Amino acid sequence: MSSAEEAATGVAAQGRVGAGPRWAGAWFAALGLSAMVPVLPLWLFGSDPALRQKAILVALACALCCLVAIALYQRTAGGRRRFHSVAVAEFSGRSGADGAPALGPSALPHVLPSRRSMQWRSLGWYVGASTVLVGLIALAAGSPQRPELMQRIHDAGAVFADVRVEKVSDVERHDPSKGRDFYTSTAVVRLDRGAAGAPVKASVHTDTPDRLAPGDRVSVLYAPAQPHLGAIAGDERSLGPDVRGDTMSTVSAWLFIGAWLVSVGLSLAAVSLRFGFRSFSRLRRADRAVRARCMGPDFWRQGSSKERCLKMVTASSRTAHFLISVTERELHESLNGQQLWLCWDARRGTGGKRFSPRSTPAALVSDDGWVMHGMLKVEDAKLLATEGVSVEKADVGTAVAEEAASERGAKRHLHLWDPRSAWPLFVSPAALTLSVLIIASAALLTFDISGFWRWTTGIGGVIAGFALAYVLTIHESLLSPGKDVG
Repeated sequence: MSSAEEAATGVAAQGRVGAGPRWAGAWFAALGLSAMVPVLPLWLFGSDPALRQKAILVALACALCCLVAIALYQRTAGGRRRFHSVAVAEFSGRSGADGAPALGPSALPHVLPSRRSMQWRSLGWYVGASTVLVGLIALAAGSPQRPELMQRIHDAGAVFADVRVEKVSDVERHDPSKGRDFYTSTAVVRLDRGAAGAPVKASVHTDTPDRLAPGDRVSVLYAPAQPHLGAIAGDERSLGPDVRGDTMSTVSAWLFIGAWLVSVGLSLAAVSLRFGFRSFSRLRRADRAVRARCMGPDFWRQGSSKERCLKMVTASSRTAHFLISVTERELHESLNGQQLWLCWDARRGTGGKRFSPRSTPAALVSDDGWVMHGMLKVEDAKLLATEGVSVEKADVGTAVAEEAASERGAKRHLHLWDPRSAWPLFVSPAALTLSVLIIASAALLTFDISGFWRWTTGIGGVIAGFALAYVLTIHESLLSPGKDVG
């Protein structure tokens, strides 16, 4: 299917809420996530502490502005509504919405509203959540600024040099459970001569594999132009990241990048499990379809695992579980007992290999013109294979029904059942508050705060992130239907 056809189908599938409300909130969310993404690379690879902090704060401010825009948009759209009321409203006005009767039950459409927007929205949510989580941990683990003494030495022109040890004290031997022993001590070292011509001495804390003695040489960082500032023991390998202004070592930075890439891979896997990678906007010859009656929401169970689904029963009493996260309150009452087309990808998961997918893209198509995207377990697909007909064989019946409808002047408009595309209408104040707390935590971590409070702030931001994920993904109201108010 061409991009133009998918775009036209997407416009026809916007439904009752309208294209404006759906896309406006999506743009705000996309801009907010785009503003958060640069925070992690700026923090890990920015070498100018002042410029890095300003850039991160600007990105966080942009994300905060997007939250304000979402709140204002929600207000102008009539205020917040419960998710189940938005979901039920998706079915209103479907039957005969265009003033013409629905096509007959034998009509099987070949072009469906694409699920691509669902896939991109789900991927953006998973990647955004993982980026925020990894970013908050990286912000807490890094150092936003050079230590005070190192900053003064850096501003005066820092260099590394091997200097002579004059005196050693406070020697301690450490015996780690793994690895070689090492010694820590306080050493007095001789630096270059100062402005008065007298030798300048400095006290440094050393960490060496062997016990130091007077006359040994150690590597230190100091400023030749101002040796009176003091020195710091260490070489370019141990002190290099701090001298350059990095928030952490190069190895640690790439470990965080690796963790983020792993989270992106897991996000792609989650989207594949939930929607598959196929847009399912055009039924192919290898796809199959069957007429089935909807018996309402249920759970697919196998052992200790279960998933929400719609229970479908065919004419031969075969049962299929259409996997979709929906409850009884989120469906229109007319759906129960309704005859629908159940379409699925008959090729996916049929290879019988060890790592074959366990579910395949599927869609429900009603005679009233709405389409619901979901997944079908491979076991159910194989069970229905003998009863289902291929799209190629269904062409004749479809052509006859469409020709008859064309003579009556009927036009087939398919509407995508996708209430989550109108998500700004049911974002709770708690979700907006938690988002502000996450942004505030990230902003606070760009400042030089102590270790205990630094990790407390980071952990608080991570907890707020998990709470936000719970608030945004659990759409069932805790109130009883009688007390439910929009």
